[in-house]
Amino acid sequence: MRRFGRSSSSRAEEPPELDLSSSNALFDKYADEDDLAWMPMTGYFNFATDLGLDPEKDPKALVLAWKLKSAEKPGEIKREEFLAGMGQMHVDSAASLKSLIPSFDTGFMEHKEFRDFYRFCFKFNREDAQKKTIEKELVVGLLPIVLGARFKYTESFCEFLGQAPVARISADEWNSFLEFSKEFDDKTFDNIEDDGAW
Repeated sequence: MRRFGRSSSSRAEEPPELDLSSSNALFDKYADEDDLAWMPMTGYFNFATDLGLDPEKDPKALVLAWKLKSAEKPGEIKREEFLAGMGQMHVDSAASLKSLIPSFDTGFMEHKEFRDFYRFCFKFNREDAQKKTIEKELVVGLLPIVLGARFKYTESFCEFLGQAPVARISADEWNSFLEFSKEFDDKTFDNIEDDGAW
């Protein structure tokens, strides 16, 4: 007798239960020795490297941090965030997580999803949670990694920004560039003044 309109075949297609102890053990491997509730930046770099990512150059390393729900502290991941992210991706080991990495290509993202990821990148790269800005030099290095080939003028814009008389970039300025890139992707910078706001 069937109940709730579900056959045995549909139940068989359900994903297996996650092993929470396995996810915790994976986190422990990269956690701060003095505070096991946190994975610090050095631990995250090692984690990403072990998954075959270059944390300094590969945008998938940033996508991974985003999917692991890093939010409370810039550059770090809390155990609860990690477990929530692993659960949402339905993985509980390095091997199962690694199998998802090809899907982390930002080229697969629609604009709204990419916008959320783009905004996360600013927050993740702050010096601490109280900071509202990040250094211009960091932005110049980060934008090409985050945007990739989504905007053909990224390199030109970074050159322009490098010469701008500012030391730090705010979240509003960071966010505005994404909207700017979406609007001007098929246009030129010919009519943009060097001293104009971006």
